[in-house]
Parts: sequence; structure tokens; C-alpha cells
Amino acid sequence: MICFPCWPKNTSLTPALDGELPSGNVTKRQKHKVQNDNNNLSAPSRSEYVRETGKELLEVLEAVAENIPVPGVASAIKLAKNLIQMCEDSHATLEQAEILKKRIKNLAIILVNELKGKKAEEIEEKLRKDIERLESDLEYIRSKLEEIASQNAILVIFCQHLNETKVRGCVERLTNALESFDLARQIADANALEHLSQQIIAFHKRQEVTLDVIQKEVKSIGQDMKDVRAILAEKRYQGDGSNGFSPRRGVIPVAPDIFFGRDTIVNDFAHILVSQKTSMARICLLGPGGMGKTSIARAVLHHPSVVEHFGKENRVWVPCVKATSVSLLQDTLYDALGVSLNTGNALRDIIHDLNSSKSPIILLLDNFETPWSLHSQTEVQEILFQLAKLEHVALFVTMRSSQPPGDSIHWESVHLDAIEKEASLCIYAEIDPAGSQGHELALLLDEVGHMPLAITLLAKLGQQMEYSPAELLELYKDAGTALMNLGQESQRSMDICIDLSIKSQLMIDSPGANKLLAVLALLPVGTTLKALSQWWAHDITKATITLRLRTLLDTSLVEKRAGAYVVLPVIRRYVLDPMRFPENIRESTVQMACAFLKEHNASLGESTYLAHKNARSLEEANLQGLLLETTAANPDIIEALLVLSEHQYETRPRTEVSQHALELSKKSQDQKLYAKALYWNGQNLIGLDQYEEALKQFCLAREIFLHVSEQKYAADALYWIGKISNYTPGPKDHQSLEDALTEFQSLADSTGIAQCQIELADQWDAQSILTLTTTWEFCVSNNLPLQQAKCTRCLTRTCINSGIFDEAKQWGLIALEEAKQMSALTAIDSLCNVGIVYIYLGGYDKAVGYLMEGLESSKAYGRPLGIVRILFQLGRAWMKKEQKDNAWGAFTETLKYCEMLQGTWERPQFQRGSRFYLDKLANPSREPDFQEREALRLIGAKEDYETVGVIS
Repeated sequence: MICFPCWPKNTSLTPALDGELPSGNVTKRQKHKVQNDNNNLSAPSRSEYVRETGKELLEVLEAVAENIPVPGVASAIKLAKNLIQMCEDSHATLEQAEILKKRIKNLAIILVNELKGKKAEEIEEKLRKDIERLESDLEYIRSKLEEIASQNAILVIFCQHLNETKVRGCVERLTNALESFDLARQIADANALEHLSQQIIAFHKRQEVTLDVIQKEVKSIGQDMKDVRAILAEKRYQGDGSNGFSPRRGVIPVAPDIFFGRDTIVNDFAHILVSQKTSMARICLLGPGGMGKTSIARAVLHHPSVVEHFGKENRVWVPCVKATSVSLLQDTLYDALGVSLNTGNALRDIIHDLNSSKSPIILLLDNFETPWSLHSQTEVQEILFQLAKLEHVALFVTMRSSQPPGDSIHWESVHLDAIEKEASLCIYAEIDPAGSQGHELALLLDEVGHMPLAITLLAKLGQQMEYSPAELLELYKDAGTALMNLGQESQRSMDICIDLSIKSQLMIDSPGANKLLAVLALLPVGTTLKALSQWWAHDITKATITLRLRTLLDTSLVEKRAGAYVVLPVIRRYVLDPMRFPENIRESTVQMACAFLKEHNASLGESTYLAHKNARSLEEANLQGLLLETTAANPDIIEALLVLSEHQYETRPRTEVSQHALELSKKSQDQKLYAKALYWNGQNLIGLDQYEEALKQFCLAREIFLHVSEQKYAADALYWIGKISNYTPGPKDHQSLEDALTEFQSLADSTGIAQCQIELADQWDAQSILTLTTTWEFCVSNNLPLQQAKCTRCLTRTCINSGIFDEAKQWGLIALEEAKQMSALTAIDSLCNVGIVYIYLGGYDKAVGYLMEGLESSKAYGRPLGIVRILFQLGRAWMKKEQKDNAWGAFTETLKYCEMLQGTWERPQFQRGSRFYLDKLANPSREPDFQEREALRLIGAKEDYETVGVIS
């Protein structure tokens, strides 16, 4: 039998855990399975790596290879470096592994030395082909070393002779590669190798100096509107970066490694996607679960023509399986696109983000049946309709259905049927070669209707449990008799296949694996082994969890992706079926979510804040998915929702969680919890610039806090009632702030006293500087870091408004350092202030640098007001530098983002100021009228005019 796989045929390996044997009796065949599993390797310690291989040389080899203009050289050297590390691993005692390690290192040295510094046209075609073959040989060696590294320590001892044979084969294969390069003689000369090593290191040092000079020249050029547009278009999301935010766009799953029988569909879809001349294509792939819709979608996104047409960044994978509500669908789109803008209208933010660039984009909405089956289908249809209106955005939907979604959208739809018999045989043979012979296999494949997932699960079961196709056929027929009433033939086959895996001997021999599977099924984006052992499955030992995960991986019930264990969508739906899912597991998992948030509840300003914030961010999607589905008005659940609401206010404001907390707390009739929910809903509304609605929330919260005698909370709500007046049209609400100060003083609450005194300072004259300086000292003596940082920022602004720019610079840099020690969020205002100071001092390049950094953080947080403030000041800095094109671009972008502001007095001021400056760029003699002067005064553009301005 000859199998002809379609494109692509990926050789990527599925990671698994190493160092374990299956529980129960281990057959001879199972032992071979253990030693042949494809697993990730643990890296050696840094000291071992440096001692044994010369880390500096390997780093230099990799760096030099990056600049060699031949495809494959850089990846081959990187792979060679990894292979040397692998030889240091558990099989390092093997004599042949030592030989292999030295041979790989020597080859890397000679190859890099031969090619360093050459131009592309100077390298012969034969050498290019030899490099391609070398890369393939190194990949083969990697796979063999991984087989050895994946073995249990006991098997390494028992199978040492077999392992030596495998590594000897790798050495022979590498020897053949050396002959292709005509390098065998040189490799034997140790002195020559040392000489070549020193040549490469010297070359690299010269290259580094050259690059450093170039980099300094580039930096001296400065930043312009290209950088601004890049930041505004960049997809960012909170994470563990050094500045509190790190770039993130939804990860596209790799192309399937076992993929047969679908090449025609893949090629047809790829052609449709890249051949559209006007508006982009709308493709819909329909069919039952298990037919391979997601695999086809992955293959299409990785098709060479699709990659070339859309580019790497504009292919967006949107996994809709976790979108069990409209808000979660919007959040899923946010995450996949990396949207950060928050105007309070989620759909508008998503559309704005997609419109920020007119380059072709493809959105893959996978498992769209989840949101489409919601009761609120009208809202989902509106989201889909708005996406379909974007002509530069191609839509690719996969869903378990017979009809495409949205009547008004013209879809190119295909209903997916079973694969051909030959492709079925290829899939089975790829997974279980030993069971691929005999006529019983054809009968088995006929019984499961040639459904790809069913074939995969059965083949995996046969491989793991040594079941022949005849035995599997008998089991299938027995299970089919018991499950005759499950519906359509294809769906029944899917349930049987999953059920066979869940009830397999491996699962029987692994007590607790079913429970772990149920827990993982509740976590939409999966989780890590560390989080499982510490939280989600804390009642199971880490060693036991490790063994159970191995079972779930071996039965294909769980996948490992980027360090997280994830239940496949179809299996997740099967496991969570209410008819079979144990409700007590859901309850206990929700309890752990509550415990997790109670443990990680540090607020901004506390010493543990950053650690707690990062922990919450890692599990945020799981926490939100679990808690939003709860309807019980349990106080612990409501408290957990409040912690998550605070986290979202501090990272990317949203109201779905805080509104759910409102609903449950109102249902619980716990007045204090209800008032807290109002408070945090108000905070998130402020983060979205929705001040009128926020004011209502705080007023009602204060009323309830007073009723339940929570004086501190009531005073805090009053403080925010007064503070909101800073953002809205009309006079500042001094009375509320003064009343709040009186209440905090009666409570001897130093935090409240400090924050009220800061807000009450006029931030205008010398008296305000004295007041703020006294407050700053009060914060220092009472150990109030958050209020101290805020006070320092206000001192910076007051010095700016008073025209004391040298002092403003000193306070501004202190404020920036204080803010960065706590959170990138608190650094945004400080970056803007320091930028403004440098504009006044004439340091325009430095001003642009600080403002650009602030723009990145503002874009990551997503608040339009922050973006508007910084864009406007960038425009002013570029005007001072007489860079008219940059200034024009900045003011134009300011007006664009002003349209997103809601309910703030600053919007019309920034609009007037930006329009005036745009006019002045066209007509330098243009002078501001009275309204324009007032606007410029209020938004801090005073130096050209007589009135000192307020920096809001």
C-alpha cells in the first residue's frame, strides 16, 4: 500500500512528560512504546553547558549564522546547538553520544567559517542543496535523540545497547553529510578547529562593533510618525513583559502532522482566499464533529500561498469553542487580535482595530457553533455582519452545522464528508504501523464511517493497548449496541470513539485520570502542571498528576500546547455533557477559582502586587470562564468576581465580570457585597471613560455603604464622586472631596487623607506646590507608596503649570521611577509629563522618546484619553522640530482618537487644539481665536501664548 499525503506534512512532535512508566502491568510492546514516545527534553544546567561545550563559541556560531544569506543555515546551526545540549542530557553516558556531540560541534564550526561574510551570489547552488540535506539529517538525529531522552531512567539502563546502536546510526548519517561538504580531513585536525573557532569569534566581534555603530546612527535619526502608526497598529495584551505589557496575538496552531485525503479542499480554499481582487472571501466549512474541519483550517492557514498573501501577522486564529456568551466571544476576538482599545463598545473597538490597517487579514472563526447556538443569536449575528462588511478581511468559519451562519452573508460553503478509504488506511498506518495489515482493518474503518478523529482515536488505542483491528472491531460493535440511540451515524461513531478512549485499559489502570480530565475540560484555555498541582487539582500529588497526564496524553484525550495541557474541543464538549459530567467536580473547581483569587488578591501599591497580578493574568481566561457560568449567589464566588473585576480595571477595563458580580450580589441580598460590586463596576466604567454611568454607580454604592455602616467604603465612594468631576464638563466638585477628607480624618485613615489632599490641591500655583510637598512627606512617613507616586506626578504637573521646568523635570523623573516599580499602568501619566517637560526645556528628541514609550503603554492599556493626550504632545514636539509631516500625522491621529472619547471635557479642547495646529501647519501666520486659546491653555500648550495651562 502506498500513501500519498497532501500538503502539509509536518514533522512537529507532540510534547509529553518524560521519566514515567504506565501504571499496572507493562507489556513488552508497551515498553517499546515508552522508549519511542516523542517527548520534550529537559535542558542541562547552565554550568554543565558552559563547562562541556563552550557556550560562548556556540552563541557566536548562532549569531554569525543568522547573517549568512543562505536559507537553512541559521536553523541548521540552531538545531546543531540544541543537539549538543541534548547530548548533555540523560543519555550523556553513552559513548556514541559523546562522539556525536563532538562531530556536530566540529561540523558547525567548519560550516560557519566557510560561509561567514559571503554574499548570497557567492555561494554555489550545490552547497545550498547540501545545506538543505544537512538540515534534514540534523532533524533526523534530533528525533532519534528525543526517543532516547524520553525513556524512563530504568529503560535507559536496560536498553543501552539499543540506544548505542541508534546513536551510532546518527554518527554515520552525519559522516555522510561531512563527505558532502568535503570536510572529513579538516575535522580530524584539532588545531585547525581551534584556529577556525578563534577566527569566527574575532569575525563576530568585528561584526558586533559595526552593528553597534549602525544602531547608534539609526537612533540618532529619531522617531517619526511611522513609529507612531506602528504602535497604534500593534496588537498588545497584558503579560509578563518587563514593562508590564508584552506583544501578543493569538497563536496559530501548527499545521497537522498526520493529514491525508483533504488536499483538494485545502488547495481550493487557498486559491479562493488569495484570488479575490476586491473584497475578501467568506468561506464556511461545515460538518459534524470529528470530520477534520479544524485540521483543514490549520492546513489552509499554513498553505504557502496563504502565508505569502496575508503574511505571518495577518492570519488570525479565533478559537470560538470557549465563547459561551456574547461577551466571551468579544473577549476571544480581543485576545486573538490583540485589541487593547477600550471605548466601552467592544464591537466598535474590534472593528476599529481591524480597520487600523487595510492590509489583507484572514480571521479563522473555529468552532463557531458555540456562540451561534446561544439564545442571543441576534447579537452574535450582528458581530458576524460587522466583520463581513470589512472588505479587506477574509472570513473563514468552521462549525458543526449543515447551514452557514448569517443569511445576509454570501458564503463559499463546503459540507465535509468522510475521507476516502485509502486516506483512512494511511492515517491508521501512520499511528499504528503494526496494526495496519490484514483485512480486519478495512472492516473497522468501514464501521466508523472513515471519520478522521474516530480513526485517530482507534489507532491510538490499538497502539497503546496492543489491540488488533479485529479486537477493536469487536469492542466497537459491543459499544455500538449499547449506544444505538445517540443520533446520526457520524455523531454516534464519535461518541463511541471517545468513550472507548475514556474507558480504555490505560484509563482503568490510571485511577483519577477521569477526574483530572473533567477538571481540565472546565478550563477553556488549559493550564500548566504547576497550576494543576497547586490549585485546580491540589488534592492530588504532583507525581500522581504527572502520571495521569501521561495517560491522558497517550489516549489523545489531552494535548500539550506551549506548556499548557488542553482538552480538545470535541472531547471537551463530550466530557462536559450534563448527562455524564459530575457536577461536584464543577463545584470544587469553582471553589478553587475562588481560593486562587483570594490568595492572589493584592491591590496596586502593595508589595506583592506584581507577583499576584502576573499570576491572575496567566489564569484569567480560565477564571473568567468558570465564574461567568456560575449562577449561585455564593459570597465566596461574588468576592472572587470582585477581585477579578479589580484586576481587569488595572490591566484592561471591561464590565462583564463586574456586572455579573452585580447580578449575583443583588440576588444574594447582601448589601455590602452589592455596594462593593457597584464600586468596582464604577471603576471599570471610569477606565472606559464612561463617567456619567460611573457616577451613578458610586452614588448608589455610597448610599448602601452608609446604610450598612461601612464608613471607610462610604468615604472612598464619596472621594470617587468628587474625583470624577476632574474628567467631566463643569466645575470641580470640591465639596465632595472636602467631605470625604473630613470623613477619612475622623476614621484616622491615612490612605484616604492623602488621596483627598492630592485631589484638593489646585495644581496651579506655588501654594499648591507647598501643599503637595507636605502631602508627599506625609505619604513617605506613613508608607503609602501608591499615594506617594500619585503625589509625585501631581507635583510634576503643578511645577509645569507654574513654569518651574527644572524642578518639574526632577519630580517627573522621580515619579517615573516610582511608577515603574509598581506597574506600567501607573507609569503612563509620568511618561507623558516628562515628555511635556522636555518640550518646554527644548529637548525635543528626549520628549519624543518619553512620549513614544508612553504611547506604547497607553495603547496596551487601551484607554483612548491617554492616547489622545500623548498624540497631541507628540504633535507639539514635532512642530518645535519643524517636522511638519510628523506633526500633521500626530494631530490627525489625535482627532481620530477624540471620536472615541465619551463624556469628558477634554474631548472638545483637544479637537480645537488639534484643528488649530493643523491650520497653523498650512498657514504659519495663523493665530488662535479666543476659544482656541482657552482650549490650548487647558490642555497644556501654553508656551506660544501668554496664559499658563493646566495639564489634566
